[in-house]
Amino acid sequence: MNSKAAAKILVVDDNETNMEIITHILLGQGYEVAVAYDGEYALELAEVLDFDLILLDILLPGISGLEVANRLLGMERQKNTPILFLSALNETADIVKGLETGAVDYITKPFQESEVLARIRTHIKIKTLEKERINLLYGIQKDLELAKTNQEKLVTFQFPPSPYYEIYTSYKPMDLVGGDLITYDVLPSGDLDILFGDVTGHGIAAAMVSLMAIITFKTMNKSFLAPSECLYWIHNTLTPLISTHFISAVYIRYKAEANLLSFSMAGHHHIFLLRENQIQKLGTKGFCLMMFPNQLNTTNEDIILKSGDRLFLFSDGMFEVPNEKEEYLGDQKFSEIVEEHIQLPSKELLDTISKQVLQFSGGKVADDMTMLLLEVK
Repeated sequence: MNSKAAAKILVVDDNETNMEIITHILLGQGYEVAVAYDGEYALELAEVLDFDLILLDILLPGISGLEVANRLLGMERQKNTPILFLSALNETADIVKGLETGAVDYITKPFQESEVLARIRTHIKIKTLEKERINLLYGIQKDLELAKTNQEKLVTFQFPPSPYYEIYTSYKPMDLVGGDLITYDVLPSGDLDILFGDVTGHGIAAAMVSLMAIITFKTMNKSFLAPSECLYWIHNTLTPLISTHFISAVYIRYKAEANLLSFSMAGHHHIFLLRENQIQKLGTKGFCLMMFPNQLNTTNEDIILKSGDRLFLFSDGMFEVPNEKEEYLGDQKFSEIVEEHIQLPSKELLDTISKQVLQFSGGKVADDMTMLLLEVK
């Protein structure tokens, strides 16, 4: 018996001669065959058995072949089973109707064995490939969900409580996993270090780079390094390993007791200091991490924060957002959104900004959308 022995075919025809010819051809090729001489019995079989293909006569007693096909394709068990109509040459109009219901092909009577087998083999192969595609997509989906779980363990959305500050975050990846990153470490001195970054691209590849940056941050000794030097460390560690992605990054160190914020930026757009209901744009020079192997050119900046100040970091997915007309929101309009709602409490502010951006885009997430707000108590 050949490799097609596992394929199961349902033949539905009320003509005994036709049934004998078809079943003889199929059994001779090693197919498993079930037979039904009317539509009612065919539907009963289809409710309880799985088939790889169904051969269905258009003209049947009782329920017509067209109605049987329609009901078969409505069954969860048979919705992806290819249906081939058996028809006479003068039944062209019915064939067209059958194909419109979802049947994939037809075989004309009198049967030619070579044609019957060629069409059956083709459609069973197509179904097999489709099943493999679905299984592959299912496997990819499961891998993505696992990657999402692992990423969520490393990408930080909750920070430890502090009498000096409160931190709020918002994260909407374009896919199940994303390339934006937020991570932190509390140094032995009590200083809070935060790495905020945006990997070029999105999806699995960007997420892998993001996780590598987070692990590097978590394992490096930061206590004796300034923020710019920490960025250099991450850059020098990852550059030999990654040649396909860059990271725009912000590294901040907050000495809460002194209200001193030190920060450095690597190719990242400006960040906002929200003070007394106004926006101050902060920024430093520097290239993206891993963009140029021997160049980063980052610098450090210091600023004294005071009670009520809020430091606002966001990825470019918040403003490089197209609408249905392919018009982009842009950083100016994004700034206007922030300014319009700046009086809102921090969590409500992030929620409102996110809603406004999604309203502009028609609800579509075009890139990973990430925000962090550090509020000084």
